[in-house]
Amino acid sequence: MKSYKGVFFVLILLSLVVACTPPFFEPLVQEEEIQNPGWENVGILNASFISTSRSIGVSTNTSSPSFDVSFIASASNIDSLVWSFPGGKTNDSINEIGETVNYDAYGRYDVGLKVFNLENTDSRYFENFIDLYYKDNLLFDGPDASSWTVSGTAAGTTVFTHPVDQSGLAYENWAMVSYDIEQMVEARKNFDNFPTNELVLEFDYKLDRLPVIFIDNSSLSGTSLISPASAEYVSPANTGVITNTTRVESPAIYPGEKRFSIEYNDITIWSATRINEEYYEHVRLDLPSLSSFSIAILREPQEMITRLIPFVPDATPNDVFTQGTATVSTTLDPFGDEDSDGVSNMDDAFPLNSSEQYDTDRDGYGDNEDTDNDNDGYLDATEAANGSDPLDATSIPKYVIQHVRYPYNLNIRNMTIKIKED
Repeated sequence: MKSYKGVFFVLILLSLVVACTPPFFEPLVQEEEIQNPGWENVGILNASFISTSRSIGVSTNTSSPSFDVSFIASASNIDSLVWSFPGGKTNDSINEIGETVNYDAYGRYDVGLKVFNLENTDSRYFENFIDLYYKDNLLFDGPDASSWTVSGTAAGTTVFTHPVDQSGLAYENWAMVSYDIEQMVEARKNFDNFPTNELVLEFDYKLDRLPVIFIDNSSLSGTSLISPASAEYVSPANTGVITNTTRVESPAIYPGEKRFSIEYNDITIWSATRINEEYYEHVRLDLPSLSSFSIAILREPQEMITRLIPFVPDATPNDVFTQGTATVSTTLDPFGDEDSDGVSNMDDAFPLNSSEQYDTDRDGYGDNEDTDNDNDGYLDATEAANGSDPLDATSIPKYVIQHVRYPYNLNIRNMTIKIKED
């Protein structure tokens, strides 16, 4: 019994010792310290700051861009501070409340700030805080090195237009090739000394179908099937001003064919066929890892259709002459030739007038005097000069023209080149 009592006493003594021993203290490891060693958030100070820019689009396509960003520490009760601008250049120390940093290469840049006073310290470190990327201004005229070179069968910078707002100011970074440009259009630009670590080309585009087009008839001249003339178009807003127009309905469904494409060093890397008139589509293309390269925008030639458009009438029926009536005497010998013009009285519409024998349109005036013998509104001289029959009212002179069969406007905007995110 004594031995059991001894064991019991020892167990009670050990439990009292353990219960009175305080636990070991293990400080919490903050998440920021794991993510950004040396930039942990501690204390009650706030290492906050503001900047003039974060996402910066620059249109310099050669050499290196240059852009300044200003930073200001916005915390209060600071005795001292230190900035960190990896990849940026400062002109003075990094211990000022306000700092101006120059970035001279496309890419993403981290920014850090530590603040101190006698009692506390705090820090912030932001990865990829500054994003400096290429943003094209989509200008197609001008002598500067950043402009595009326009070529193709429709060469000339005027084939690219810039939509305007209600005040008449052109929208930035937005260009359009109109449906009335029928030929091939190509714009090319060279890029030099770009980062080679996985570039991404992005843009928005829309192929805007035109359900109706108008042709200006007054601009047409005599043509033939061998060499039809190209149509001149009238915008819907001007159809009230130019009344002599031909309205053309475009097909409801367009065939799937290449209409717009992007080339990288003369190699097609993307093309569009679908007409997407209701919305813009966003395109994101990974580019090969070259520091110097060319980008080309190609608008394919429009498919054409030949159309016959009637001439504008010279006059409406009976405008040339007042309706007349030929008087034929019933007492004449039908087999005779009263006016000795070689046509018998029976077949002569004017048996008493040797200068007239026929009245094709039965308007009371002989064909020799009548300048519109079939009364179709076109003078005989007009019909004779343009290949129609002046004695047939169903044969009228027509222009032979070509116009766009599937009209659409190409819109492209917000073209950028960025470094691919991790």
